[in-house]
Amino acid sequence: MQSAALGWSVVILACLAAACSSEPLGSDPGEGGGEAGSSSGGATGGLVGSGGKPSTPGELPDYSGSPCYGQAATTLVYDGETHETPEVSVVCRAETERVRLYVAPELFGSSITQEQINGFLHRYELTGNPGAYRDDLGVLPTEEAVFGALPTSQLPDGKLPIFVIDTNGGGAGYLCGWCDGVELHLDGTDLSPLDGDGAVSIAAHETFHAIHRAYDANEAGWLDETLAQAAMVANGFFSTDRALLNRFARKSNVNWGPGQSDARKFDYGAGLALGAYLWELGGAELMRAVTQNPANGWAGLEAALADTGHARSGSEVLLDLAVALWLDDPARGHGFDSFDLVDGVGTTALDADVSGVVEPYGLVYLAIGEGVSSLRVEGAGTLRARIATDSEPVQILEVELGADTPLPGERSVLILSAESSAGVGYDVVLP
Repeated sequence: MQSAALGWSVVILACLAAACSSEPLGSDPGEGGGEAGSSSGGATGGLVGSGGKPSTPGELPDYSGSPCYGQAATTLVYDGETHETPEVSVVCRAETERVRLYVAPELFGSSITQEQINGFLHRYELTGNPGAYRDDLGVLPTEEAVFGALPTSQLPDGKLPIFVIDTNGGGAGYLCGWCDGVELHLDGTDLSPLDGDGAVSIAAHETFHAIHRAYDANEAGWLDETLAQAAMVANGFFSTDRALLNRFARKSNVNWGPGQSDARKFDYGAGLALGAYLWELGGAELMRAVTQNPANGWAGLEAALADTGHARSGSEVLLDLAVALWLDDPARGHGFDSFDLVDGVGTTALDADVSGVVEPYGLVYLAIGEGVSSLRVEGAGTLRARIATDSEPVQILEVELGADTPLPGERSVLILSAESSAGVGYDVVLP
């Protein structure tokens, strides 16, 4: 989840942190059942791997002999029951060249062991995850290779503090927005084992927030979260979990983020879809450009796309994403290497006139019925319409509002979207 410095209220930390759970590809298939992964290679790298622990390349360090080991410290932890941030005592249990890791005393030796601490830091700094952009590096150096360096000037002694604590249901992890400096908090009661895929992938998500905060502390919250989802994919993890992505795909006409003023309603399935799409579109070059661009929201994203040779508007990005979700066929240029949708997208049959509302930045899919030879889309404002065919090659037709549009003979879908903070009405007429 994002920090308060990145624009969304600290008050809703629990809701956001709980939504920032992660699931590596290759485990429970989530909503819809079935296998949901691909380990095939791609031009941008960053594909989701098996999610298993990496093999150990030689002897890895035991951090129980760290210089800080046993030293007491405190931090301010968000409490999911009281919604306050009380001071909590912790003890240093590991120190590396980049990190100091602290554990709450009541967790150490019970739910958190020294072996798990060692394993977590090996994966965080030293050993790569299968399918990651850099499978020879840990999470932190991989993210620095993708998004940009984590500035050490903002860290105590140049080292990132990670606190393993109990949030009382406040969330799996977050970047602390009320602490004096940059701190990552991980819930040791939720993320068990600490060296497992869940904890490491949450750390990947939150580490992106720390990097992004240094470059663009006022970034729009929805884009910050979307890029954090991409960070998990770049590290070889299928962020949040497949159930959230499949739920969004089946019900995509929702106000998922850019049009939201309530951060608690951000849809992490939609963020995963867009984050994975952008990652596969432009790889590390695009990720670094948008992370470090000082403009916020769509303006920053569009500028980064233009700077990396992918010039398109926000509405074009949404429609391109919509086609990729519908076809999910990267071999034809419209789909994802990072995952496979379990049940596809949710569509409504278009075999008669239909009216409705496109929710802010939502996606509407209308499956064009057999025998329909033309249609007319009527609407105003930022409404955009596109027809895509399930053919070889795929045909993409931009629809002019108010004009009769002849249809190709192949199986096709009409996709509607709108850049707006309020719903946009539409009418589809079959002349």
